[in-house]
Amino acid sequence: MRNVRKFLLLFATIGTASAGEFYVGLDAGVAWQNFIYNNSMAGQQISNSQLTVSATSPGAQLGIDAGYLFTKNWGVELGYQYFFNSNTITGATISSNNDNSTFNLNAQLLDLLAVGRLPIEDSNFSVYAKLGLALAYAQMGQYCTTTCAGGGSLPSGTGVAVAMGLGLEYMISKQWDVHLEAMNYGGLLPVSMSSNGQNVGSWSATSLLLGGAWHFN
Repeated sequence: MRNVRKFLLLFATIGTASAGEFYVGLDAGVAWQNFIYNNSMAGQQISNSQLTVSATSPGAQLGIDAGYLFTKNWGVELGYQYFFNSNTITGATISSNNDNSTFNLNAQLLDLLAVGRLPIEDSNFSVYAKLGLALAYAQMGQYCTTTCAGGGSLPSGTGVAVAMGLGLEYMISKQWDVHLEAMNYGGLLPVSMSSNGQNVGSWSATSLLLGGAWHFN
């Protein structure tokens, strides 16, 4: 019975440590955006274009977030992420048949995440994991050097995607942290993209971000 009391006391101590802490942060890095082509559309054209395989070329990503730590181990976070143009899309890119247009992919999203943190004993480091949902909008754009491709609209779409990631945090002081994290959006539940009312593929992205946050404690 005494051991049970000790265990409950330890659990309560962990649960109340560093409770009630808000933070705001800024992140920047690179993102590999994926356009997964719908195989059922093989052989059909999108805006007088066809799908061609190409190399991976990441684009920039910028984000802001605000969170609340219920304890030193658990919290919740709300964020906004913007994915700048990726001229070459991971796995495939849309390129023109008979003109000099080039195509790119960009996106933006709002995410709501649960955050689990594990402080590393006798150090200022913590490892953490994030899991939640993101409301994302992705679209393809077109830049014309001479003649633009004709036809229907380029693919775009809005949808809910699963967001998840892992990170490492270092507390510079009681208020400031720096962190490095890897995030994935849509690896599970990607965002569907349509052209002329027809589903042509889906969007997802993987990011590597460096950021900092201010803790109100």
